[in-house]
Amino acid sequence: MKFSTKLSVLSVLLFATSAQAQYCTLPGRTPYSALQPGIKNFTLNTINRSSDNVEDMSKVVVETGDTTTLVAGNTYTVSILHNRDSVFFPTSRNNVRVWIDYNNNKKFDDAGETTISADYVTYGTFVDSFTIPATATRGTFRLRATVKMSSDAGHIIPSPCDSPTIDPIGYHGEMEDYMVKIVSAPATAIRQIGAVQTIATIFPNPTTGQVGITFDEVSSEPVTISVYDITGKQAAVLLDRKLQSTTTYSFNLNDYSLSAGVYFVKVVTVSGNSYQKLIKTN
Repeated sequence: MKFSTKLSVLSVLLFATSAQAQYCTLPGRTPYSALQPGIKNFTLNTINRSSDNVEDMSKVVVETGDTTTLVAGNTYTVSILHNRDSVFFPTSRNNVRVWIDYNNNKKFDDAGETTISADYVTYGTFVDSFTIPATATRGTFRLRATVKMSSDAGHIIPSPCDSPTIDPIGYHGEMEDYMVKIVSAPATAIRQIGAVQTIATIFPNPTTGQVGITFDEVSSEPVTISVYDITGKQAAVLLDRKLQSTTTYSFNLNDYSLSAGVYFVKVVTVSGNSYQKLIKTN
């Protein structure tokens, strides 16, 4: 083989490798109206991004640096505000998907990478949760979220790249990309959750803010109830005094300016300590 031929083959291989190293974007998508279903707000942990219109993927979040840190083994709540086409398809619902490229192979179709999947979702605020596998590789990975018209309007289910089966009548939805950094749980007392006795019950869980905490026994002993974020930092002290005659106490987490996310509630009495995971949604 001549040197020039070898060079040409090498160039082709390098080009193919470079092409494979890029994340796919929606091919040839043309919004048919300003009311095309899209993502109006995406919230996950510290990410809280709003946008008015369906955006081209080249302008979406990765380039603006929206990144959040997630702890392996923890559960997180996703909130997606999405709209509808109230003129042409007023009764059509949407399909929602969230993927994480856990192996950084520039695809989202490997086992376990579909973290949220919901079909026929009525427009408005969609809330769901997912758990980062405890065995997940630590590092920074891309998350892709999409909201797309369902078969109510003749569309096929969403895929990360509208591939290998391209929607025959156009994607008619939106994709947004974010970055998540997966880390190990911090070395704090919160990691002792499985080793301590439960001396109180928290409900409802998940909650939008209002919670009740019921103690197993009533006594006049001092009690401290504290809330910690996933890094082990104290976020609020709900109670720090002796128990009264009732076994149930009510609190509103919104009074303590706690945002949506995963927390741990620490209850300390003379009988021992109790740690319980609490999920707060919007």
